[in-house]
Amino acid sequence: MKNYILYLINIFLFFFIIGNTSLSAQNKRVNKKRNTTVNINFASKVVNGFNEPISDAIITIDGGEKTVLTDNNGSFKIAVNSNSIVLVEAIGYKDTIFSVLNGVYPKQIKLSSDDNSTYISRGAWNSTLSKYMTGSSSGISGEELSTYPDYSLSNTLQGHLSGVVASANVGGLGLNASSIYVRGLHGYTNNGALVIVDGMEREWNDIIPEEVEKIEAMKDAVAKILYGPRAANGVLVITTKRGKENKRTIKTSIEAGVMLASRTPEYLNSYQYASLYNEARMNDGLQPFYSDKQLEGYKNSTGPNDVFYPDVDYSNLFLHNQSMYRKAIFEMNGGSGRIKYSLITNYIGGNGFEKVGDRPDLNRFNVRGNLDIKATDYINIFADASARLELKSWGSVSSSDVYNKISTIPSNEFPILIDPNIINMELSEDGVPFMGGSIRRPNNLYADMKYGGYTDERYILSQTNLGIDFNLDMILKGLSAKGYVTFDNYSMYRKGQRDVYPTYALLNRNDDFYPQFVQLRKYVPQSDMSQLAEQAYRTTGWNFSTSYDTKIYNHKISAIFAYNYFNKENKGEVQDIKNSNMYLDFNYSYKNKYLFEGVYSMLGSNKFSQKNRYFSGGAIGMGWILSEEEWLMNNNWVNFLKLKFSCGILGYDKNVDDLLYNTAWKNGGNVNFGERAVTVYPSTNFVRIGNENLKWETSKELNIGIETLMLDNRLSFEANYFSEKRDDIIGLNTSKYQDMLGNFVSYSNMGSVLNNGFDFFVKWNDRIADFKYQVGANLVWSKNKLLSWNEVEYPDEDVRTVGKPTDVMIGYNAIGLFGRDVDLNNGIYQSLGDYKEGDVAYRDLNDDKVIDSGDRTVLGNWFPRTSLGIDLNLNYKGWNLYILGTSELGLDVWKNNSYYWNRAEDKYSVQALNSYHPQRNPNGEYPRLTTTQGSNNFVNSSLWVENGSFFRLKNIELSYTFDFKRKYKTCKELRLFARGTNLFVISEEKNLDPEDMNAGVTNYPMYKTLTAGLCVTF
Repeated sequence: MKNYILYLINIFLFFFIIGNTSLSAQNKRVNKKRNTTVNINFASKVVNGFNEPISDAIITIDGGEKTVLTDNNGSFKIAVNSNSIVLVEAIGYKDTIFSVLNGVYPKQIKLSSDDNSTYISRGAWNSTLSKYMTGSSSGISGEELSTYPDYSLSNTLQGHLSGVVASANVGGLGLNASSIYVRGLHGYTNNGALVIVDGMEREWNDIIPEEVEKIEAMKDAVAKILYGPRAANGVLVITTKRGKENKRTIKTSIEAGVMLASRTPEYLNSYQYASLYNEARMNDGLQPFYSDKQLEGYKNSTGPNDVFYPDVDYSNLFLHNQSMYRKAIFEMNGGSGRIKYSLITNYIGGNGFEKVGDRPDLNRFNVRGNLDIKATDYINIFADASARLELKSWGSVSSSDVYNKISTIPSNEFPILIDPNIINMELSEDGVPFMGGSIRRPNNLYADMKYGGYTDERYILSQTNLGIDFNLDMILKGLSAKGYVTFDNYSMYRKGQRDVYPTYALLNRNDDFYPQFVQLRKYVPQSDMSQLAEQAYRTTGWNFSTSYDTKIYNHKISAIFAYNYFNKENKGEVQDIKNSNMYLDFNYSYKNKYLFEGVYSMLGSNKFSQKNRYFSGGAIGMGWILSEEEWLMNNNWVNFLKLKFSCGILGYDKNVDDLLYNTAWKNGGNVNFGERAVTVYPSTNFVRIGNENLKWETSKELNIGIETLMLDNRLSFEANYFSEKRDDIIGLNTSKYQDMLGNFVSYSNMGSVLNNGFDFFVKWNDRIADFKYQVGANLVWSKNKLLSWNEVEYPDEDVRTVGKPTDVMIGYNAIGLFGRDVDLNNGIYQSLGDYKEGDVAYRDLNDDKVIDSGDRTVLGNWFPRTSLGIDLNLNYKGWNLYILGTSELGLDVWKNNSYYWNRAEDKYSVQALNSYHPQRNPNGEYPRLTTTQGSNNFVNSSLWVENGSFFRLKNIELSYTFDFKRKYKTCKELRLFARGTNLFVISEEKNLDPEDMNAGVTNYPMYKTLTAGLCVTF
């Protein structure tokens, strides 16, 4: 631990020294110039291509030594040295850099318009201009994502990238990362996207947006094929910030706020529960369990510690409605012609929703430094290092256990605390109270949270890149080569102490005067802490590439040959992950309007036997930039227009378990033989039959798209149609064999899925005097079909999943309740379980007069057909308002958790009030209450399906920026902001959050976040 803290400090100090050395060197050069050169008054004017003045252009002298802004006439005046370096920047225009050589400077500086072309990543540390890209990708800057305060970077992506679906999840403190899908569901399982950070597959959720330069989604074959054997599902490429030449920026910011629980479940009090429990027993033909006296006692209960009539509001007693969020950042960025540096240190912290005992607390420290050194005119060296230290603590009960117990223990099960006078015992010296329990549930949540011990967890991650870039123009103009190696280490260590305190159950509930108790648990203290869990892995990788770029008249040719190797060693796993990718990427363009790209890739993976270890894939892309044609070049409406097409074949290995090509055995323990069975022999158990003929999953893909910029670049639009056929999906084809074969069935290539859809984005931005605004939308629609899989060819088509989407929800078609909607003696027998009046009646789909598994059918789908994001950005002088709304449409959710399925001896939610009863609630929506498992009612059916579509106000930021560039030399900007996330959701599901129906039931709830902060730029 001490060594790791020293490592963090060393990274910070190294880059801080480099940054200050660079600044010092710049200052020395400036001071030297002052001693050897003449100061001059530099006066000029900044204009655009039409010679119109550009106001508020930023003029930076000698990497930040001086700064000035142009006035409304585009003019400025500043004292410089006769050899100063000048950087001119303006929004909507390309940067310009020049030197004031011997006191000579331009009287007018003309900036060319930014054509909105950005560089798109093409493999590790290579890129190409987006206008010449034939593949499909979408991107966003880290600055745009920084408006969303959260612990996980993945949560900031929802609604931002066309083609990308970010589905929210719930977990404990800091464990709420979204699931990322690119263009829908590609196979039968394992549909998540690959994430590349600075050229290598890496953990990414604890990166903060301020560390990120940009995030790009690679969506089609041409864009994905360069990223190896795990890229077929789509790739997120994250590039962290690097130093900027001739700029110098220091930023610091702080932010704090609250996270408020939303759409939390509601449960019945003791009186309501006891009354309905009696009803459930009578529905089952049993006598009421609670007497009128007991019901009256529960009605007038004194609260959670009422020994005879406890009424425990578990949610209120054990949970807060809010938790805290805090964040602080320090950033240095800049450089000269020789050294460029970027250093970001940050802290994120917060606490959990638990109220009793040790409240969960999280503290995460990140340091990232990226350094670029121009060693010679032909050699550039880069060295990157990052480290994360996360310290988390909580009590002895995990958040999932807390919420599961809150959602299942009835409010009258037992009192939380027992008065010593009633139990007739004296408190121990440590003052721990007597705590209640029951025969069914001997564990007391209060005892475990308050006195059960503690848990500490330490998570450490370090990442290192070392690389070198050669400019080989001296051998052949346009030739270059680069290589780098990476070293990453991850470790998690969890320790804690567990103490068990006694609980007591009341035996004679009906005797208020002479209560008798029985002890359920004994006092079991733990003298010292112990290790609870440990995890560690490390990754190594290296990449080498050589590229050639040339232009011969109207022919532009470029090519990249690269080899990438990745190795992940995971402690405790039977097989490391080793894969490689060798590819040749060839690009050709004619007159910058006819584009061609061809990629050949040789993939390697140790997931397959030696004879199938390598896979040959390829992709081609073609584009036509119509706006370069003479008949469209001077069109006043269209600034840029491109048609593009791509197709390819990719291999995929992520869906392959370890060593499936080998027959596997495992230790089976000991077997005793001989007289009195005293002779011990070890045994070996059979696991599976291997299949050395397993092949790669293959993805055959097609993309057709259009990109355009119109109306003086104010309107941008892109649309793509995509189709993908995934073949040779690996699984166990048990349906072909009798069950008696058991594990003697090997894995094989048996599945096939067809996925298609479209995505698009549109954006409009404009300016009216001092008012600037931007509005945009992006959307992806997808639907797949399972073509073949491990399935018996049932005669009933409705039951089969082949021929249907892989996300189908299959169940029974409920037609009402017996006795109210359907005659109990309708001549159809339901084999699911006992049923009577008030139970669910189902449709006999195959007309065989029996309701069984053959009567199931498709009821919906759980993955959104459409995912949508809409954003609005308004700016007036120093004020800025940003709004993001997200929506998922065309999906359904199951209402089959404990909140909706009120049955047996478990807790009742308020939904139990809506159960059917001929007198109490003849119009009840849900079936009668029962003390049994209700096997006829509580199965997946249309009764428990809800439209899961929703619209969410995802993010709002209101800010004001004080611009001090004209006033002060040191402080350039002060920005004040207020932010909110998940402010409201609109959906047909009104009780729980439709994005995750278990939120607040089995773990933390969805929450809205309200924060405020400030950012100072020097």
